[in-house]
Amino acid sequence: MDQQRSSLCVSLHNVEFAKDYHYFITVQLNVDGEKKRTDVSAQVAAPVFAASTFIIPLSNFKLDINDYLHFEAYVVTDREQGRGPDLDNQGQARLLGECILKLGDFTGPLTDISGTGVRQHLKFVRRNDKQVTVGRFIVNLKLVGEQIIPINDEKPLESDEIFQPLPASDPFMSFTWRLRVDIRACMDMPLHRDSQSGLPRGFVKLGWSQYDNQPPSEHHMHLTKIRDQNRHPIWNQQFLIPNPQTVTTLDGYLYLSLVDDIGQREIESVYFPISQMRPFQPMNFELQFKYAEYEARPRLYMSITLEMADKQRFLDELIDIIVKMVHYDPLPYASRTNLIMTLNQTKIKEVPYSVIDLKGAPTLAQALSNAQSDVFISSIMKIPPHKADKVYNAVAVFTLPKSQLESGIAFYLATRDDTIQSMHSMPNGIVGYSEIIDDWLRKLYYSKEKKQVFFPITWSDESKQRPLFMNSRCQVELTCMEVTENSAISRVSSSKKSQRLIPRTPDMKALAENVSGADRSKWDILSKELSQKQEMIHRLMKEVDDKTESLKITGTEIVDLRRQVKLLQSENSILRKRLAHEESLEIQSIITKEIAVMSMEELRQKIIKVAQAYRNERVRNEEFEKALKTAQKDIASARQLEVELESLQRVHQENAKKMLVMQQEIQKVGVYKEAVKKQETVISKLEKLMETSLKDAQKARQAQLEVEQLKSENLNLQKQLKGIVYGEDIGELERYKQECQRLEKIVANMKEELRNKRPVSNSGADWEQEKMELEVKLHKANARIEALQDEMTYNAKNYAKEIAQLKLIIAEKQALLDSLTMGGS
Repeated sequence: MDQQRSSLCVSLHNVEFAKDYHYFITVQLNVDGEKKRTDVSAQVAAPVFAASTFIIPLSNFKLDINDYLHFEAYVVTDREQGRGPDLDNQGQARLLGECILKLGDFTGPLTDISGTGVRQHLKFVRRNDKQVTVGRFIVNLKLVGEQIIPINDEKPLESDEIFQPLPASDPFMSFTWRLRVDIRACMDMPLHRDSQSGLPRGFVKLGWSQYDNQPPSEHHMHLTKIRDQNRHPIWNQQFLIPNPQTVTTLDGYLYLSLVDDIGQREIESVYFPISQMRPFQPMNFELQFKYAEYEARPRLYMSITLEMADKQRFLDELIDIIVKMVHYDPLPYASRTNLIMTLNQTKIKEVPYSVIDLKGAPTLAQALSNAQSDVFISSIMKIPPHKADKVYNAVAVFTLPKSQLESGIAFYLATRDDTIQSMHSMPNGIVGYSEIIDDWLRKLYYSKEKKQVFFPITWSDESKQRPLFMNSRCQVELTCMEVTENSAISRVSSSKKSQRLIPRTPDMKALAENVSGADRSKWDILSKELSQKQEMIHRLMKEVDDKTESLKITGTEIVDLRRQVKLLQSENSILRKRLAHEESLEIQSIITKEIAVMSMEELRQKIIKVAQAYRNERVRNEEFEKALKTAQKDIASARQLEVELESLQRVHQENAKKMLVMQQEIQKVGVYKEAVKKQETVISKLEKLMETSLKDAQKARQAQLEVEQLKSENLNLQKQLKGIVYGEDIGELERYKQECQRLEKIVANMKEELRNKRPVSNSGADWEQEKMELEVKLHKANARIEALQDEMTYNAKNYAKEIAQLKLIIAEKQALLDSLTMGGS
């Protein structure tokens, strides 16, 4: 394997255990390798580690077939809760299980250049307990390079991002001194009442002014971007303000103004005296304004650095220390950082911002002298950093004199640490640092070929953000260059659009000597065509240069016109304000003129009239107040009567419902009467039927008596027949037989008639009992109907009386309401 892929990237995912405990995992390459570990997880069964990716360097810069990875899972007991990251290393750790992964089985996939690595599902096993599985996890393996490759595929910045490009100095203008101003952020900008949300649209104006309390002209102003609807905007913009061509000494003031774009409201302006600043002594401070709203004063975070070459030391040129890139491998779990450069071996633990209180400071000059330090703070950078400087294609640039290359220069990396108390949301804590790099800077400066150097960043053990960075390696790519070389680079970059690569003209004579014979004519023709094309190319290049110059001129003219338009607009706004002020003064002057014309007697009479009118108006107001109080009382009584009326209406509605129920019952009385009549007719029919059945029963009794008589006669006849059999004629016997048959027929007919005429009931007594029961029921029904009729008539009379009383009360209340409404109108 080559040295560009000499490290193994190991990442852990989907870790699962059986119970909810605190866990951490270690990984080690072979027996003698460095053991790396994750952070201690929360008390869960499926932990998610913040530091779960490790870069493990391979021995001899290559992957050996006998290499293996040793994973160990630990459970942490007796760990206190609720005290945050201070207990990250406290508690008792006990080995829970382990796993060994042999890398020789994956040599092919890992060494494949076009491959994506290896993904394996593994288990933690407790070896002393019959190979019991105690956990599972997924590991991803990939070979990465020792030297980190810079990122080239950068995306363009969005218009609303806080990461802004660094300013470029004018390559065609030299400076005696210049101010490098960083406008970082503002907290607690005051609200306004001109918009619905009330949030400001803040920006900062700054520029050089020759006099105190006199702002520069508009076309010499530098403006930050407008942060819309934000009380705590972050601008993160840097400005270069060179000295005017007519001013070469440290004279004048740096004008700074905090402005709300809504209504162009200037919150407060400050004038920093430039004469009190020392070269290359940065001032990083928190500027507290005098203006306060709801006990919250605006606070502006900014940095000012005076860059000035020492004229007495001719060999002391200005040097640009260029940070080409800050490389991370892999990317840490952070979003914003600051790169800080310190001089004179200065050590810092936090991002230093001095406090300048405009309300309590004795003088601004003294506050500025107290704020000077040896700490250079870059603009806020994202991860990975965006190349904000377009001249050097770098992420940050620091300017120093050459004499300070041996002043103990070191770099620090700052990030946001919520455990550090601060009033802003920018990076505030130091997470990493470098060693003193003076030797490297001198080698870079005196070397003929301007190469880059890579130096590492060491993570600080005292930082609370170290777990987010500990698994990532950081290297700073650095070079240095004179400021004069910067101007040359700027000139080249500014003219790149008009330049083209022209092929070097070969030595035609030498080539012609090598050509002989029949090809010489062809060679002459080609050389002529080539010379013509070169002349055409030169002519076109000249035209392009002329057009670019004309475009530059038109561009400068457009910029000047825009400045003039802004100046005219500002003048128009000033004139409008003056016009409005003069109109108000004219109105006041008209009133004062009328008063000035009057004499003392007229003034006295007018004052007496005004006093009388005021007295009459006061009496009238008192009468209106009394009338209003009486009307309010009447309204209150009317509301009370209205409530009583609503209660009476509810009672009336309930009574009406009861009446409706009673009326429905009364309507049912007719039905009841008809039912009684029908029952009476049925009863009469039943009585008639009973009478007929009684008559039939009597007839049946008579027929039964006749049957008995016939039976007795039959017996007599039989006796006679016996006598005839024993001594009488046979003819007479026949006659008796016929008579017997006739009598039997008569008996049969009588039985049949008796069977047909017999009643359905068992006997006459049953009919009598049923009749009595029906009569009793009829009597009860008649009595119940009479009682219902009496009760309904009584209720109707009572309800009529109540309805009449309620109608009287309603009429009285209605008359009272009419009288009140007529009185109120």
